[in-house]
Amino acid sequence: MLAVTAAAIIPMITIAGSGIDISRVYLAKSRLQAACDSGVLAGRKAMTTVTYTSTARERAEAMFNFNFDPEDYQATGTQFTAQADAEGRLDGQARTTIPMIVMDFLGFGDKQITVNCSADIQVPNIDIVFVLDVTGSMTETIGGVQKIASLKLATIDFYDAIAAAMVGNTRTRVRYGFVPYSQTVNGSELFVTNPNFATLGQLPVTHLINTMTVQSRVANFNTPYTGNWIEDPNSTPTSFEQTFVSGNNASREPNVAVTSSGTVMSNNDCALYGQNLSFSIDNNTNLRVWFPTLTAWPGGDGQGSSELYKPDGSNTWQATVPTSGSGYTRATFSRVSATWNDNNGASTNQYRACTRRVTHTRFIRETGFRFTNWTYRPVEINTTNYRAGGTISYVSSINTSTASVPTAGSYDMVQLAQMPNQTGLTRSTAIWNGCLEERTTTAASTFSPIPDAAKDLNYIDGGTSESMRWRPMMHDLTWLRTGTAHQTTTNNNSKPSNACPTASMRNLREYPTRSAFTSYVNSLQANGNTYLDVGMIWGLRLISPQGMFADRNLTGPNGGQISRHIIFLTDGEPVSSATTYSSYGTEQTERRITGSTGIAAATLHARRFQALCDAERGRVAIWAIAFGTSVTGNMQTCADSGRAMQANNTTELRQAFARIANEVADLRLVQ
Repeated sequence: MLAVTAAAIIPMITIAGSGIDISRVYLAKSRLQAACDSGVLAGRKAMTTVTYTSTARERAEAMFNFNFDPEDYQATGTQFTAQADAEGRLDGQARTTIPMIVMDFLGFGDKQITVNCSADIQVPNIDIVFVLDVTGSMTETIGGVQKIASLKLATIDFYDAIAAAMVGNTRTRVRYGFVPYSQTVNGSELFVTNPNFATLGQLPVTHLINTMTVQSRVANFNTPYTGNWIEDPNSTPTSFEQTFVSGNNASREPNVAVTSSGTVMSNNDCALYGQNLSFSIDNNTNLRVWFPTLTAWPGGDGQGSSELYKPDGSNTWQATVPTSGSGYTRATFSRVSATWNDNNGASTNQYRACTRRVTHTRFIRETGFRFTNWTYRPVEINTTNYRAGGTISYVSSINTSTASVPTAGSYDMVQLAQMPNQTGLTRSTAIWNGCLEERTTTAASTFSPIPDAAKDLNYIDGGTSESMRWRPMMHDLTWLRTGTAHQTTTNNNSKPSNACPTASMRNLREYPTRSAFTSYVNSLQANGNTYLDVGMIWGLRLISPQGMFADRNLTGPNGGQISRHIIFLTDGEPVSSATTYSSYGTEQTERRITGSTGIAAATLHARRFQALCDAERGRVAIWAIAFGTSVTGNMQTCADSGRAMQANNTTELRQAFARIANEVADLRLVQ
């Protein structure tokens, strides 16, 4: 037994000792690997370019030493080294020597451990849509700086941070989209006649409606009247020349004039100042003429009359405009020539020729119907030319004392502008400013799930059917009225307030130069009310990998996945106004949001906003920033966990954007 026991002691010690020492080696190697990983991660994060600087090296070594203490393992000869390749990948190696405690008695020497580690900015393809509040409150100041100016600085900081992280990375695509929102959004760059879908993500204007219902007004012309004499629009003026020759020669008729006494014409008969001779016009030929009683020939020095008038049904010409009757003919005279001619070669002063032009113009009484009152009601307007950048001619105001139409009826402002020969109408032209009314929706109090009839909350599908098409806003042709019923009145109702973001939405695209990015951001201007749901709807539309932008958004150009982020910023709670023209028309008239719910419009807009956030959660990273206000309510619950932030001043806002940029450009371990 003693012999057997003695023989077994050595193997048993070997087994136990190897288990102890091997466990120590594995623990040390695991810790060394973790320290190596931490070191290269810290070093790569400290690299602002592809160069492994001394600052980055110090950061890497400090992180390695923090995570591996040689005394914990009685290790010796511990080293950590790292170097960066041409693309900025940081490769590291760590080594140390672990002494054998038990196995040393059996002749086993110390164990050297070597581990490798690498870190890189492994940014996937990234899509970022900035949904930015450009409402009127963004003109307020915090610390002497306008909030809109702070927003611009922070957004440009974000671009700089991503650009720095991307240095040397030629494999990753980063795209930015913008939705500046207030009570509406501007789609003038998104919907165009010749869209560039592949590069700019533009859509044809056929995604906008062809005929649009506008809360407008019609002018009722039902008051008959008889007005002034006007040229008969159905009659064309006629002209002819008359030549008068001295001498009582019948062969010269019908273009012969003689004095009333039948004697030959004297010098004065064709002079500028004629004699008091009787006058008539042959009603059959309009050519056989006695000289009129004129104190001056028409075309002379302006003395006397150059017109004569013959009332309808009369054969007598008179020197004054008729005061009654249904119409008359006016004859106007102009001298063509008055020349002396000799008689058989002898100047006997007995032969003189005069030519004059006579113009007959028919006049009738102006009759028709004058303005009676307005009816404020919906009007159908064709938008085909308007949505494509053309103009709509409309009547912006009416002189109710002078305006008239030939036929009684009700006329909208576009119809009136097309009427010819009208007075008392002030015509203007409307051009689409790019802002959009949302498509068909339904008034609901809850949005879980989102109702199918709420087409506006569908952020997947484009405007491929009439109920799904958007509407180009027509503020010029919109007037307010109280309630949904038609309103007939002689009053000029007010127009709704309106604010269209100056900067148009931009779909996802690359910005290879900083100047292109900053130029757009600096174009942002503040105006209007806060409709959070309008901004979020369009943010989701631009970034969604489905529906109308699927061909652009599903995968990256290298076939890689896309990391999608919406950065949503506002400086206040939802604010709506019943008398504002917004993406949902004028609420006090159309009630597209409130309907008969009895719930305030602002509350319903907030619920719609929350429903949109919930619908896409997990597929799109949603970051929410409350600027100059508390990050509570919708802003807190809309954002992903840990991604709702509050910024109380410019510095904090820039820090918030920097934090998001760092997390978007996620630093990931390669090996």
